[in-house]
Amino acid sequence: MKLPPNVKMTPMLSQYVKWKGKYPDCLLFFRMGDFYEMFFDDAHIASEVLDITLTSRDPEKSIPMAGVPYHAVHNYLGRLIKAGYKVAICEQMSEPDGKTLVEREVIRIVTPGTYVPEDAGEEGRLAALSIINDDRVALAMLLVDTGRLEMGTLATEEALSVLTAFNPGEVLIEDTTQKDALPPELQEFFLLKRSREHFVPESSTRWLCQMLNVPSLSAFGVDDGSSECGCAAAVLRYLEETQFGAIHHITRLFPLREQAYLYLDTTSQRNLELVDSDGPTLYSVLNKCKNPMGRRLLRQWILRPLLDVAEIHKRQEGVEELLQNATLRINLQKTLSLCRDIERASSRLSLGTGGPRDLGAIRDTLQLLPEILELCMSGFLSSYVEKNEQLLTLRTLLSSSLNDELPRSLQSGGVIRYGYNEELDSWRDLKDHADEWLGKYVEREREKTGIPKLKVGSNKVFGYYLEVTRSNADKVPENYIRKQTLVSAERFITTELKEFEEKMVVSEQKIVDIEGVLYKELVKKTLTHIMEIQDAAAMIAQLDVLASLAQVAWERNYIRPDLDESLEIHIAGGRHPVIEATFLDQPFVPNDVDLDGEGIRIALITGPNMAGKSTYLRMAALLVIMAQMGSFIPASSAKVGVVDRVFTRIGARDELARGNSTFMVEMIETANILHNVTDRSLVVLDEVGRGTSTYDGMSIAWAVLEYLHNDCNARPKVFFATHYHELVDLEKKLSGLKNYSMAVHEGGEGITFLHKIVEGPADRSYGIEVARLAGIPSTVLKRAFHLLETFEKTEEMKPLPLVNEPSHQISLFPVTSQAIIRELATINPDKTTPFRALELLYKITDRCREELRKNGDL
Repeated sequence: MKLPPNVKMTPMLSQYVKWKGKYPDCLLFFRMGDFYEMFFDDAHIASEVLDITLTSRDPEKSIPMAGVPYHAVHNYLGRLIKAGYKVAICEQMSEPDGKTLVEREVIRIVTPGTYVPEDAGEEGRLAALSIINDDRVALAMLLVDTGRLEMGTLATEEALSVLTAFNPGEVLIEDTTQKDALPPELQEFFLLKRSREHFVPESSTRWLCQMLNVPSLSAFGVDDGSSECGCAAAVLRYLEETQFGAIHHITRLFPLREQAYLYLDTTSQRNLELVDSDGPTLYSVLNKCKNPMGRRLLRQWILRPLLDVAEIHKRQEGVEELLQNATLRINLQKTLSLCRDIERASSRLSLGTGGPRDLGAIRDTLQLLPEILELCMSGFLSSYVEKNEQLLTLRTLLSSSLNDELPRSLQSGGVIRYGYNEELDSWRDLKDHADEWLGKYVEREREKTGIPKLKVGSNKVFGYYLEVTRSNADKVPENYIRKQTLVSAERFITTELKEFEEKMVVSEQKIVDIEGVLYKELVKKTLTHIMEIQDAAAMIAQLDVLASLAQVAWERNYIRPDLDESLEIHIAGGRHPVIEATFLDQPFVPNDVDLDGEGIRIALITGPNMAGKSTYLRMAALLVIMAQMGSFIPASSAKVGVVDRVFTRIGARDELARGNSTFMVEMIETANILHNVTDRSLVVLDEVGRGTSTYDGMSIAWAVLEYLHNDCNARPKVFFATHYHELVDLEKKLSGLKNYSMAVHEGGEGITFLHKIVEGPADRSYGIEVARLAGIPSTVLKRAFHLLETFEKTEEMKPLPLVNEPSHQISLFPVTSQAIIRELATINPDKTTPFRALELLYKITDRCREELRKNGDL
């Protein structure tokens, strides 16, 4: 690093510069006593990002300095990581003695993908991705805080969906990967290029087998030598590099099975407001979880609904049992609320960032396991629980060794319980009962010497002493050593008193040292059971989510949907879960959903704005997602054939921020849907074509509906809301399409939206009535009514033929190819001069380009 001129280097500053030079891309947290200090450029950055005071270490102010307290370091680390910085933690490795320079070493590097906060945030997510070909990618995703490593080779779109739901802090890619080979969606993530050698499948497989102590990865359901092995090894090598070997909490691999989950692309996750939104979400409605492990798992269930009907039924059975047995549900949730986050606690201990309270969290939760097992051993929930004798042994060890109340850091002392270690107890007794020992010692000396006014005291010069008045000087025994003479008294020390003093001086350090050794032994013994701890955490999380879903079902009167392999979706009395839970003072109007891949599978919905079309569309999609995640749903009855994909085209706000126009976003998302639908897809399209002119928009909407009905080589179930009322004529032409509309009541005071879906098209748009409700001035409304009457008299749309009706076939865009052909036919090449031929060529080229521009192809 480049230093400012005239900097006076000290041994400590030289040490700082040495470590900063080894990690130039990181901010260096340099431990000095109770603070982490930063110097030079790092100090300026920290001062600005963290809003802390910038000071200087020298009078000339040539060494800028800023610091954060050691005990609050996680708060500051989180802010720096979110600002995009990496931080190297340089710790004191020896105690200050006032004579020599304190030894320091960088013990870990905190990055956006490896940061594990003390609270239950979503940080600590690391991924690696390798492009196999245009259609497939290998993927590995690690939850650093829990040690769960998932890996697989998936279709590119499915991989991107899974990756978006995972929301990694960093994505590792091979350094040979070209930017144009990466899907555009990846640009949203923090990409970090790593050596191609880290991704080699064969050597990665050998490394993983060695790390996990297995002869083959097939034990985890992973193929040896597969591309995902390279990604998994890349992730773990990066973690090992940044955490200096602390990867012992990764004990197994979890294969990502292709087509195991309902596919939710980024757009659908955002449009349906599943987990991340400024307002209420499906997650916020379903979250009645009692501990962080359950809350994390609930988020995963929402973003990864199941396709396996048997697995869905298993979850439903658990919810059913807890719904029907209120006593069991209440008692189980009460116990679960006392469980601590043992996933993160064990991981922090493994990563070397944990403390006594993490051991305490594991102890407290293990103490609750027998109660949880007893509650769940009867009935269906017994399939979710399993007794583990090793954890019971660990619970006994931690309970007998740890104090009930534990400090945040080991240095604070008071970690080990009295009675666990005799040597520690003796030093504590000495320290805690010093006054008592001195009192008894003085009494013994008074009796021995016959000096009733013998006193004990201490000073900084020679420590503890015995004081004798001059009148009793003749009674002083020979073993007393004179240290000080005063006007009216003499002060002495004895061998026994000196030995006591020496013990007192070292007792505090002895207590710290012994506690440190015992604590490390407990951590080591605990980590030998980390796999069992992770299993217990998974059990607690699953029970927590099931109880949460049961609690919501009980509070909101949800029902159990019937899931099967059919292509049908029939929901009676469905309600939007988020709106119903948010506006408790307003009863939600229930609506039915009826689609069948073998029959009516496209619902064309018309009606005025504000009538509830978008709410109905979102409701249908949300209820399907809830059903397939194993939740009960707000309805009176439901039968759902499993859906493999949910596509939505509703809003464009995020893409607009990236610079894409509304219409371009709309067309990109619509194109993605048209290219990827299957028989089991659920498609939700809201106002397709609204971003362009009326006739262009209507033409596109018409063509999209035709394509989804006739030409996409699949039979998707489709909800299509539109304000183009001319499209209702398609019901007569497309056998699988049916018209629906949002009911409106017209009265003397205007219109009332009933928010009820009914069969048949809307008779008109009610746009001017909506404008009246919005407060548009009466003069504007009168003019609008007049213009509407004029337009309705002069412009009537004729029924449009289908694309496959040749006698009336229309083109979506006007073309002039026939006119160009006729013009070319009149030209005699033999009589045309070169100049004239060139002029005609330019003319025809210009007309062709103009036509392509109109079509949007140029």
